[in-house]
Amino acid sequence: MRREDKVALTLTTDERRILRKIMLYFRNKVAREGKPTEDIDELLMKLW
Repeated sequence: MRREDKVALTLTTDERRILRKIMLYFRNKVAREGKPTEDIDELLMKLW
């Protein structure tokens, strides 16, 4: 069994804002393609 590595990022307010914007753009692109977005949604909730 492989141990999963966890990474913690420390982001400034501006970096979080930019990352949220990019993730929302990516989520919408994936949704338009008809693919599931649950994993992306989970990451977005952690960013807020």
